[in-house]
Amino acid sequence: MTFLIRILLFFSCLILYTKSGATHIVGGELNYRSIGSNLYEVKLTVYRDCINGQAQFDNPASIGIFDANNMLVSSVTAYITNQQNVPNVINTPCLIPPTNICYEVATYEFTTPITPSTGGYQIVYQRCCRNNTIINVANVASTGATYNAGIPDPTLAAENSNPVFRNWPPTFICVDAPFVFDHSAFDYDGDSLVYEICLPLSGADRSTPQPQPPNNPPYAPIQYLAPYSVNNVFGGTPLTIDQRTGIIKAIPNALGQFVYGVCVKEFRNGVFISATRRDFQVNVVPCPTITVASIFSPTVSCGNLTASFTNNSYNAASYTWDFGDLTTGSDTSSVRNPAWAYPDTGRYVATLIAHSSMDPSCDDTTTGEVFILPAFFADFSILNTRCSPEFIFSDGSFGIGGISNYWKWNMGDGSIFNSMNVSHTYVQPGIYEVSLISSNDPYCPDTLTKSVSVLPVPESEFTTELDTCAQEVKVRDFSRNASVSHWNFRDNWLFDVRETELIHAYNAEGVYQIMHVSVSDSGCVDSSSFAVDIPPLPDAAFRHAVRDCDSLVEFFNLSSNAVMYEWDFGDGNVSTQFSPSHTYSVAGNIPVSLTVTSPHSCTDFILKDVFFISYKEAGFDLSIDSCSGQITFHSVTDNAVTYEWDFGDGRTSELRYPVHTFNKDGTYEISLKVNGKSACADSASRLTVYESPLGETLFIPNSFTPNGDGINDIFKISVYRPCETYNLQVFNRWGKIVYETADAASAFWDGSAEDGQIQSGVYVYLLKGSAGEKKGTITVIR
Repeated sequence: MTFLIRILLFFSCLILYTKSGATHIVGGELNYRSIGSNLYEVKLTVYRDCINGQAQFDNPASIGIFDANNMLVSSVTAYITNQQNVPNVINTPCLIPPTNICYEVATYEFTTPITPSTGGYQIVYQRCCRNNTIINVANVASTGATYNAGIPDPTLAAENSNPVFRNWPPTFICVDAPFVFDHSAFDYDGDSLVYEICLPLSGADRSTPQPQPPNNPPYAPIQYLAPYSVNNVFGGTPLTIDQRTGIIKAIPNALGQFVYGVCVKEFRNGVFISATRRDFQVNVVPCPTITVASIFSPTVSCGNLTASFTNNSYNAASYTWDFGDLTTGSDTSSVRNPAWAYPDTGRYVATLIAHSSMDPSCDDTTTGEVFILPAFFADFSILNTRCSPEFIFSDGSFGIGGISNYWKWNMGDGSIFNSMNVSHTYVQPGIYEVSLISSNDPYCPDTLTKSVSVLPVPESEFTTELDTCAQEVKVRDFSRNASVSHWNFRDNWLFDVRETELIHAYNAEGVYQIMHVSVSDSGCVDSSSFAVDIPPLPDAAFRHAVRDCDSLVEFFNLSSNAVMYEWDFGDGNVSTQFSPSHTYSVAGNIPVSLTVTSPHSCTDFILKDVFFISYKEAGFDLSIDSCSGQITFHSVTDNAVTYEWDFGDGRTSELRYPVHTFNKDGTYEISLKVNGKSACADSASRLTVYESPLGETLFIPNSFTPNGDGINDIFKISVYRPCETYNLQVFNRWGKIVYETADAASAFWDGSAEDGQIQSGVYVYLLKGSAGEKKGTITVIR
């Protein structure tokens, strides 16, 4: 009862949609065929709903040809060459095809010239609109259709014809029943074909339902209405397609009208050429009580003579199988999913009768191809130079039926290839699982997976920083994927270095090609090099010349690799000349230095003692100390190298300023000889009368009366012929200092202290000098 209600509701909806003004487009595809001389036969196939449709087929239809820049290059007006109904068929006599489903198909065929052009062309037809009753397309009322086909760039294919589908698609399928359909195609050029479920394209709209010419590319796909998608077109068991055979399968679980797309791509020598896109609306209808015989077809056994059959029949009570083995009459079975051992490889046709539980006249019969094929084994070899990310994969697949004619490589990094052999470069190191699916027929592919290890490749990189004056180079290692480094500085090798910064000192000038080798943990290497120029260092050197007894010294610069010179003559004078001359006021050993600077601002320094003796006139003055009797000399000849004194008493000195004391009074001849051991000697002398000194005399009062009467009010020490300075301290009876002065000869004491006037009494004084000290008492009388 519930199923009957679903049927009534479905057909009521179709009638209701008819009255509500649905339109007419239900599908189409576009094909072309090259017939030589840049001529193409073009065939446009369009399907319309002849019940719900409001508009007839376009006659003529406007077809546009667009170049690779999406610019219109040609517009063709095409007329219908054939028009007929698409039969509503199903493989059972127990179902009357729905009378409320009516599709017409029209074909437009014409020939047009198309000149080869870079990037190829698109042939395009557009029409609006689709049926409003479609339930899996968003905004269906304003969604039109675009049917197009691409002519490839002539460098890919000088001539080409795109694939052509073999069969018309079914107009309806049964809800909750297995749907299996051969959606395969053929190709005039024999190119390899690959199938997929794809998105139909939208195009045109209600405002311009019949664009003349079509709108320029690109074209957007239709938008499926959730929960439907390209991976879930009908609901239920999703619609799938065998990419090799084009067999589509599904078990829809919802009633209604659905749009789906099937694309067949063509490859030539592993390179994509073009494709054909079929856009079609199918009706999912209830099929009550029918018995449908269905075999999963083709049934394929690879490398085994026994075929196992899958029975997809619907509403059957029992089954009768005939396996098509002509070598025996007993190749039958009543098992739902039987198996049969065939005598040899080859193609067979199995027959299945699905028996109805209600009426034997509703039994359904179907046939299915059976392929018993020899085993096929995928295999491939790998060629790789160690530490290189580039790999060469060569097909080695084999089988009794011959070598491979189909390949699908998965490189493990997202890259897919369809050629026989593959050269592939990995971007990142790591372990990749590489798989090859190969076959020599559409039914027995084999898969082999191998692991490849892409080793991390080091990248050598370093910078240099040159210290010219130290003849040192600092290198900084910025290498990647390296664990150790080797350095060749051309005068020395350093191995297994882990530091990222090194300083290397060179011993000589020159151009050195520094080579750096980075080594990874896996032993992979990379190298880089850089040339450094070590310039020569400056070398300071000079000699000098001077005439006898002259003060003019000539300097001769013997330095090399220098551009600046700084002389220090050792007497406070300097020069920047290359080879200067200098007149000295001094003589003897004089430290002369030369600092030189190179073009790279490097310096060198040399210090030498320059010795010479110049003529100096001997002369001197003297004075006698009245206290000590010591004779000191002054105004002695300047800048002589040597001084020789003879004091006339048998004693001598070589000091410039000697101090001398005679032992007894008398007249002495004191002489001075300068530079005496050279040709520049000179002498001077003078007679000196010497008398022993009388010495100093001290007078120390023993009392004073500080009472302010002007008589004997102060205490003062008198010194006659003073020879030194005395320190005076005065103590009271308790040892406290009441007066102190550092110069007793010039100071006086008035009897005062820090805390006022002292009292009358006896006080002790202490007089200190360099020769000793003297103590005594002072009586203060007030």
